[in-house]
Amino acid sequence: MAREIITLQLGHYSNYVGAHWWNLQESGFSYDPSKPSEINHDVLYREGETIKKEVTFTPRLLAVDLKGSLGYLNERGSLYDDPKNVQDHTCLWDDNKVEVTAEESVPVAPFVQSLQNGSEQQNESDEKSDLENIETWTDYLIPRFHPRTINVIKDYNHECTKKPFDVFSYGYNLWKEEQYNDDFCDRIRQYAEECDSLQGFQVLMDSTDGFSGLGSACIEYLQEEYGKSILAFPLIESGSNEMSAASLIKVVNIALCWEKLGEHASLFSPLSCGEQGWPCPGLPRKFDNLTYDLDQKYHTSAILATALDTLSIRYRHKEFSMSALSDLCADLNKLGRKAAATSLSLPFPMTVKKDLIDVLDDLEGPLWTSLSPSCKIFPDKSMHSLALRGVNEARLKRPLGEAKKQMEKPAYRCSTVHEMMTMYLAYSCHASACYLTTVEAPLKVSKPFPKIFNNNVHANGDIADWPVGQDVESVPVLAGLHSGSGLAFMFNSLHTQASRVKSIRRFHMFEDTGLEQDDFIHCLDSLLDSKESYEDHFI
Repeated sequence: MAREIITLQLGHYSNYVGAHWWNLQESGFSYDPSKPSEINHDVLYREGETIKKEVTFTPRLLAVDLKGSLGYLNERGSLYDDPKNVQDHTCLWDDNKVEVTAEESVPVAPFVQSLQNGSEQQNESDEKSDLENIETWTDYLIPRFHPRTINVIKDYNHECTKKPFDVFSYGYNLWKEEQYNDDFCDRIRQYAEECDSLQGFQVLMDSTDGFSGLGSACIEYLQEEYGKSILAFPLIESGSNEMSAASLIKVVNIALCWEKLGEHASLFSPLSCGEQGWPCPGLPRKFDNLTYDLDQKYHTSAILATALDTLSIRYRHKEFSMSALSDLCADLNKLGRKAAATSLSLPFPMTVKKDLIDVLDDLEGPLWTSLSPSCKIFPDKSMHSLALRGVNEARLKRPLGEAKKQMEKPAYRCSTVHEMMTMYLAYSCHASACYLTTVEAPLKVSKPFPKIFNNNVHANGDIADWPVGQDVESVPVLAGLHSGSGLAFMFNSLHTQASRVKSIRRFHMFEDTGLEQDDFIHCLDSLLDSKESYEDHFI
């Protein structure tokens, strides 16, 4: 049984992350019967059929963005409709008296054009230039979508300064519009009715603009209508670190969003590649073997997508088919703690010519990097749900004849990667509960994944102390969700910044759309309540 999940992507940056995520999933498809995939792709994908009776396999996805953000991509896609087969119908009016106004067509991005042409041969300089001039998330999108997937908000234009979609209430009120609500809810219902055993929803949503309100209202509807598990990821796009009034508007949007998620989501985990998150992104998160540009959505979204693709293995694993999204949420939302921090180790530090037993023994510093803003992930007194991929049993330890000093280590008794990692976590995470999922297959990071790995990383993701000059093709990855006292700092930081807005009347857009001062004060109080629930003395 597939135990299906419906995915929603609400917002431009969410679609950047989602595009990378679906690319990564499709790169992990196995077409070799002798080496079947360890991942049950039916959890997030649906099988269909075109009018030509061709079998399709598309994401069970609803993606929302503003008008003008799709680039070349048609709203209905091209998978189920073939323009060449559309028949001309005789008009009921005189063609000479009809004036037709058509928008200029947007050229297909070079990378996507190369996919459509099936061109395998491409020199390195052309390949690099194709992916350097990314203007929107469709420019590097590999999968093709079902006609109901793309949903465009036509009342707002992408990057429009005269009528921006930048306030929580704009999105929240949009959901209440009958025509929009009926259409979107109907698309969710159609996906839900196709499922044999729907286990829940995973929602990616921009949290700094109007999509924070739209996503919050949508999650409220999903909870009331379906009563299934909802795992939400409010995203904070990295960008300018210059303070402005717009920075405080973003802080208010985030605060209002988190209040609603705390009420209606089963679990939510904020994501950002900026250390601070608010009112400005702050410094980029440091990864020892990565070099990326915090200002490039194409780069940062790839890092966040890598974390999502790995941590979600827990409820997509074939071997543990009964491990559900509800189990993950239940493990981490104890005592009303609805938020969790996301971690990533990219690549997981498998050193050249070293086994896992030596890598873990030599490890200095934290095992992971936090991707949740203003949040440190402490190993002790926490709940951890971790997934490790790309370390096979051959890299576990040396055989008896070659073991030498490895035999002196207690971990040498371990016979599997899962057993050894579990033992390591038991020793290194004091008074903590850890749920670990492992798969042998690494994460494939071939084109169009950005080239952000340093030159000391081998093609298979192994780390060297010297430049190797290889194109990285796959990497081992560790990612997870965590619930612990570090989240108290995150809520306190957001409360401190949001409290700088003494009166919501300072930003008339909120008041004009129905947000009252009492509502904002209640939001600030909810942030303090959340902060207190994560403090050690609370338990």
